[in-house]
Amino acid sequence: MILPASKARKRYETLKAERQPYLDRARECAKLTIPSLFPEEASTGSNSFPTPYQSIGSRGVNNLASRLLMSQLPSNAPFFRLKLSDFDYRVLGSEEERGKMDAALAIVERTALDEIENQALRVPTFEGLRHLLVAGNSLLVYMPEGGARVFRLDRYVVKRDPMGNMLEAITHESVAPAALKKELLDAIQESNTQSGQDADDLSNQKTLDLYTHLRRNGNGWESYQEIRGRVVPDSRRTYPLDKCPWLPLRFTRVDGESYGRGLVEEYFGDLRSLETLTKAIVQGSAAAAKILLLVRPNGSTKIREVREAPNGGVISGDATDVTVLQLNKYADFRVAKDLMAELEQRLAAAFLMNSSIQRDGERVTAEEIRFMAQELEGALGGLYSILALELQ
Repeated sequence: MILPASKARKRYETLKAERQPYLDRARECAKLTIPSLFPEEASTGSNSFPTPYQSIGSRGVNNLASRLLMSQLPSNAPFFRLKLSDFDYRVLGSEEERGKMDAALAIVERTALDEIENQALRVPTFEGLRHLLVAGNSLLVYMPEGGARVFRLDRYVVKRDPMGNMLEAITHESVAPAALKKELLDAIQESNTQSGQDADDLSNQKTLDLYTHLRRNGNGWESYQEIRGRVVPDSRRTYPLDKCPWLPLRFTRVDGESYGRGLVEEYFGDLRSLETLTKAIVQGSAAAAKILLLVRPNGSTKIREVREAPNGGVISGDATDVTVLQLNKYADFRVAKDLMAELEQRLAAAFLMNSSIQRDGERVTAEEIRFMAQELEGALGGLYSILALELQ
């Protein structure tokens, strides 16, 4: 079987150049918050990540992502309301008929909430929101069999029109040959042989590059998968224009740009300053905590006796012969500490860490969810509206 050729990989490599500046900024922001979100290129499970000296970056991202998740997908209430227009209510006529219709619409709302619970959509959504805050971009793909997957910025590319509407997107994954059917591997190998390409044994490869290409086609969407430049059989899918399962999310919309900017980037200066000051104080405190005794060379006190004397012991000597080395840097540390406190206060306000609208407990009222949404909208300058448009 000869498989048709594809150019998804070439298109992916072309669009990578536009993505690179956003990816570089995302990695810099991750170093000050959650480094594991965006590892360096070619990193594996054996690589260790740098640990920031301050934790307010990671705490802020996790706190704000949790608040966004509760406002976007509340656990005890649907995030939407089905309601008839005033004209439709007049057509129904009696109050009894209106009540029946409202009850039927409420059942649909609860059914959608149960579907969210059954597919465990909050777990990938929370992960996507964390990527959104740090990198400004994340891709959620809802699978046909249920559930969703999150692609971080270094695993996909996207192209938008000047109005911000998605035109195409390509994901890049690494799959093991053992996870693929032998018939597929043989077909790809045969197709490459017929076209004069390298026909190495694919089953001996550790991983294979799998590209999934989604593009707009007229009034709908079409997607397919590619391995080694060949279209994977039975991988073509079509979707209506308003029911695309790919959701490329952005933290902020910038006209003419296919990618967004993250919240961490907006406060990168404060985070970097706090990281530098915290590192200086930690290292300085470690040096100040070192106890070093100085003994006068020509004094009557013996160095060996001082060194070997037990706690509370008695030795002969002169107290003026022994001193303790001190840094005398308290005033300098105090200046750094005061600036750190100011930076922490500003960052806590930026990540909504000082707010306590939501009560502790399992039951959260719809009114509290509305208050939380209003706070997010007011504090983050329209982020809630963007997520309502592109996610909900």
